[in-house]
Amino acid sequence: MATEFKIPLHRFDTNLLPPEARQVGTEAFKTAVMLHFAAEYAAQGQTAMVTVDDQEVTVMAFPAESSALDFVLPMLKAGKIDEAVPFLESLTKSAPANAAVLYNLGIAYSELGQFDEAVIRLKRAVQLDPGHAHAWVGIGNAYHRMRKPELALQAFEKAVEADPNDGYTRRNLGGILIGFKRIDEAVTHLRRALALMPDDPQAIFGLATALEQAGTDAAEEEADRLYLRFIDEHPNSPMVEQAEKARTAFAQKRLKSSSVGGFRPDVMMYIAGALQTFKKLGAQKRQAIALEIAVLGRSGLEINDPADKYTLKSLPGKFSGLHLLAIMYTAFRQIDPTMETGADFGAEYQAALEMHKG
Repeated sequence: MATEFKIPLHRFDTNLLPPEARQVGTEAFKTAVMLHFAAEYAAQGQTAMVTVDDQEVTVMAFPAESSALDFVLPMLKAGKIDEAVPFLESLTKSAPANAAVLYNLGIAYSELGQFDEAVIRLKRAVQLDPGHAHAWVGIGNAYHRMRKPELALQAFEKAVEADPNDGYTRRNLGGILIGFKRIDEAVTHLRRALALMPDDPQAIFGLATALEQAGTDAAEEEADRLYLRFIDEHPNSPMVEQAEKARTAFAQKRLKSSSVGGFRPDVMMYIAGALQTFKKLGAQKRQAIALEIAVLGRSGLEINDPADKYTLKSLPGKFSGLHLLAIMYTAFRQIDPTMETGADFGAEYQAALEMHKG
């Protein structure tokens, strides 16, 4: 069991320290205090973690056979990174060759945005333990945040070399390879990551992104399924909107490829019907219908499915996804012709206008 006590700085006997380290508040003073208590408790078969701030010295002592990290990791998990860092620094003084301590200190500095400090600790960790895959990932993430992609890539590659069966390392390497346009390699690593971590949202999204950029019809179909899975399983993720936009783009591409000469008569008829409906209902009702479809579309409209499976509160009847998209396009063209809807039904809209005038 750990014991903890505090000593106000004005009550600490500086004569216990080397003469050159007795100036209270200096870095030499803080280091000397840490080493003093570490040595004192080591002689008693205990380990001490010591922090020194502007007001007091805090000492946490526990049996030497216990892991010091057992007392620090709960702080990190609770997000109390600022509180944990001084204790981790203290541990590096008493256990300078402990790769696990250096790893956690490096990750803590990275979370605080102190990337240079993070890289120093993490590189020391992999010097002590070259097979520490997550320390290599930590280095890669720090370099990535420092906008040094080449160094980040090297670190992520080292991580996979250290542990090729770790999904976390594969996911990070696959993700950065997308940025280097090495798509085939990215797909390979992200497939492996998803196999190792089947429920990991970043692996699902990453593989979908890589497949999207692969550009083939088969890859896009698989990417579409993965994006839909991501939306269903992680609806509160900030990346849901990006997944929905990608699915809409796939649907639009398939829609165009199925058009004869680039013109869709069915879309023209949907637009013509919408023009007639809006003429009867008026501008306010038109806007309500358009907004309801837009909200519904955030979850993805299946515009290549001809089934009438959607309903609206603002408009009676059942509609296919393509029908709703045509109605929304018509409404927005009347509200603001410059508004972007994600659909290019300009030719069909003009033909419907001519029919409507006639």
